[in-house]
Amino acid sequence: MLPLLSYRTVQFRSACFRLRDYVMTTVFADEEPSQFQEDDDDEVKTEILIEKRRVLASFGKLIAFSIIEMRLAAPIFAQYVKSFQDYGDIVKAMMSKARELNRTKCMRTQLLSLEQLFEELRDQNEGRIDRSSEEWTKIKDLAHRFALMAGVDNYKSRQAVVTFHREGIIYCLLRNGPPDGSPPSNLVFFDILAETTFKLMDIDKKGPKGLLAFLEEQLMKEGEIPEDEIEWGPLRTYRTALVGNTAEAYNSMYYGSMPSNKRKMMGSPMTLVDVKRAREDYGIDTWQSGSGNYVQ
Repeated sequence: MLPLLSYRTVQFRSACFRLRDYVMTTVFADEEPSQFQEDDDDEVKTEILIEKRRVLASFGKLIAFSIIEMRLAAPIFAQYVKSFQDYGDIVKAMMSKARELNRTKCMRTQLLSLEQLFEELRDQNEGRIDRSSEEWTKIKDLAHRFALMAGVDNYKSRQAVVTFHREGIIYCLLRNGPPDGSPPSNLVFFDILAETTFKLMDIDKKGPKGLLAFLEEQLMKEGEIPEDEIEWGPLRTYRTALVGNTAEAYNSMYYGSMPSNKRKMMGSPMTLVDVKRAREDYGIDTWQSGSGNYVQ
């Protein structure tokens, strides 16, 4: 009787990766025009589609029975919107089962899916992201759909959603070296995180141990941030989504985690009128126009 391969063995993990890659190339690889002959009828194409769906569903069962590590399904989760017409129901069922197994692991896998799509798009555009492009909009739409799949009971998904954001914040601020005044290469990913803040509870946004406080803690490593530079726009977008009020977001950027006695020494907080005036004076409304859509 052959011994079962352990999850920890290199051979088993290597086999799982090869299987996942086989599913990706067999099911989701773009079909060349030469793959079908001109005389192929709809019945032949339907049979091919059925076979691909069978392969994908079989892989989903391996995830459902925890035979394959859930994170290996990240590239498949990333295909949910792109291949919705042919395989959307199977991918959705796969994610639903993954959520039943472990909500936090499922959302971590979804976060990995978004990171992989983001890095792929950035590499295709030589390190630049056009925030007005259709491809970028599709990734944001996928993030929004992932958040909706967390379920209607925010209490059950609370820990998973918070973990999603905490690890997303760390990813956005990753650097290869010490801070040099320029934004981190992943900073624009804050736009993706902002699409999912509606699933957060208020206490997890602005509470004493909430994400806003965690963000401020991580930003302390960056030193002084040039608030008026276009490249830092995604950070402002995410912070505003957490705070939920434009004036509060500006005050958060200005004061950060400063003690209340020092805040008094620096003057009164900004009001919405002050914010509007500042936006007009410094041309902040031009963040989303022209070359400002590009982020290094």
